[in-house]
Amino acid sequence: MSLSHVLWLALGGALGTLTRAGVAAVAVRWLGRDLPWGTLAVNLLGSFAFGLIVALGRGRLGLPTGLETVVLVGFLGGFTTYSSFAFQSVDLLEQGRLTVALAYVGGTVFVGLLAVWAGLLVGRSLGG
Repeated sequence: MSLSHVLWLALGGALGTLTRAGVAAVAVRWLGRDLPWGTLAVNLLGSFAFGLIVALGRGRLGLPTGLETVVLVGFLGGFTTYSSFAFQSVDLLEQGRLTVALAYVGGTVFVGLLAVWAGLLVGRSLGG
């Protein structure tokens, strides 16, 4: 990977992160703090954008691979990694790999929750 590609990825990631903060702030302002609306909005918007960019980029627009990577991995990676998870899950289903898709989704969600819980336990036992 060239230095210029790395810099484009970094710029995309930074812009995605700033966009995430803006969308989350707007969601909280409009919808309150009763639920994590900001995270939900970012995850849903990011998932829609990921699917749209893949469909158009690999179809009619014919985005170069490098640009697709900057947008999907850089910008959307900074915006939300949930969109990658959602796309990969649907991709596995479209390939007819139901068992693998279910294992991936279950592992990501449930093992991820366990990992957060374990991290909290360890952090609190260390005085956090």
